[in-house]
Amino acid sequence: MSGFSFSKLKQAKPSMRRRLFLYMGALAALLLVTLFAVLLLLGQLKSPWEELAKSLTFRMEAFQSDMESLWRNVSVMGLHLSENMTAILEKQTTDLSKLDGDADAVERLEEAMLEPLCQYVRQADCSGAFVVLNTSLVSADSSFSGLYVQRSNAAHTTSGLLLYRGMADIGRRHDVMPHRKWAQEFDLSEFPGFAEHLKTASVPVERDCRTTSLLTLPDTSERAILLTVPMLGGDGTAYGLCGFSVNQAYFSSHHAQPSGVSRLACVLSDSAAGLDISKGLLAYPANGFCFVPDELLTEKPLQEGLTSYTGAELSFVGLSQPFMAASGDIEPHALTVLIPKRDYGRLLLKSKLEIGGLLILLMFFGVVCCLFYTRRYFTPILEDIDHVTAAGGEAGNPFFEELLPLSNKLRVHERTITDLETERQDLRGQMEQAEANAKRLAQRRKSEIDPEEYQLFLSAYQKLEPEARTVIDAMVDGISVQVLAEQLGKKMSTVYSYRRDIYEKVGIQGENKLQQLRVRVSLMRREQTEYGGSPAPSNGENAGQAVNR
Repeated sequence: MSGFSFSKLKQAKPSMRRRLFLYMGALAALLLVTLFAVLLLLGQLKSPWEELAKSLTFRMEAFQSDMESLWRNVSVMGLHLSENMTAILEKQTTDLSKLDGDADAVERLEEAMLEPLCQYVRQADCSGAFVVLNTSLVSADSSFSGLYVQRSNAAHTTSGLLLYRGMADIGRRHDVMPHRKWAQEFDLSEFPGFAEHLKTASVPVERDCRTTSLLTLPDTSERAILLTVPMLGGDGTAYGLCGFSVNQAYFSSHHAQPSGVSRLACVLSDSAAGLDISKGLLAYPANGFCFVPDELLTEKPLQEGLTSYTGAELSFVGLSQPFMAASGDIEPHALTVLIPKRDYGRLLLKSKLEIGGLLILLMFFGVVCCLFYTRRYFTPILEDIDHVTAAGGEAGNPFFEELLPLSNKLRVHERTITDLETERQDLRGQMEQAEANAKRLAQRRKSEIDPEEYQLFLSAYQKLEPEARTVIDAMVDGISVQVLAEQLGKKMSTVYSYRRDIYEKVGIQGENKLQQLRVRVSLMRREQTEYGGSPAPSNGENAGQAVNR
């Protein structure tokens, strides 16, 4: 038997330890899973691709809002320019075809148009403004007279103006110096889309505003997008085109994007397969720059709606979406926001490190909680197991020694409960003895009272005012006159007067009046208790029976 007991003891101790450590590990795992789920629900743990997509989407929204504002302003100013230039033209001539080859007439017309055109350049969100007239001084089919005025320095709105197309003498007279690549007339073959728009111009004019694709101005390296608005007479005659240009220098200077990312590029380009940087305008953050080579970038989709743009040497990651710059555009442009792929990799690494650090922090927190839990709850149990004795069931102890401390505590509790039960029985006996003594005392007092006097007392007591009953209760309970006077808010003399009146009303005379009052009130309370709170019997016979009972 002893050999069997010791073998069980040797097996029980490690079994208990394994169970305790298993519970501790389960608690740690549950704690980690709970914290991880809470962080996911609160949005603290997100994929790095999702965070980057959200950041680029925010910057795309800002860029789109800026572009909508730009082209809305240019379109509205273009409509006003069309109205003004049409009015000037109709004032100068009723038949524009009569101006063909007439240099003097064309000079007078351009003279009238130049100053208002310069005012529009200064007021509009643009780098230049132009007017193309459906007339020519030469016989070439693609040559058209007109004016093109642009800023000499697109980065500064207060800079002077240059005459890119038009009669040079007119510009000099108005302090608008000819551009270094000046020409007298427009060659529409060098301005894609102008000739087609001039042929198809129709009313309403506000729905026929169009933007060109990005073009390089003839004989220059200056790239610009032009907004064209037709000039139509009241009878629908097409007098020509007018509008504004937005070149790269003006675009990058006046439409820098507010962003916390320093290496960011925002591109307004043609909507075609791939991203052709050579056919787009670029804007950068207000305090940053991102070099994007003038080449065609191939697109490849990534996670979370992101797109990879790959060039010959550099690669980028970003978002792209279509954009209608003007109401009459046949095909939309494209808005694109880019960051270098190297920065993209750094952001992913940073996000992964943050998530890893957070998980390590969660694990540390879980381990600390488990250690605290072990030190606070498990260690005492293990100490009890280590300090158990080899006493077996013959001494009244449990068979497995791990349960010995718990058994000892239970026995202590049982002894305590037995002692409390004994004390309760003793207190119950004392209470029964006190009740018996109280009954005997009441019977003795009943025999000392005349039934008729007691009945008169009850009748008189029922007629007393509540305040008088309060005074009687206080007298019976032993409350002093001073305390009673403070409780009632009366003078002590008034309370003494109450007491004399009460003795007279309830028929108590002679010596020891207070003692007689206490005996009668005690008997009355006793009877009310026996009758369940109901008043004592009202007739003399029953009252006498109550007294003699």
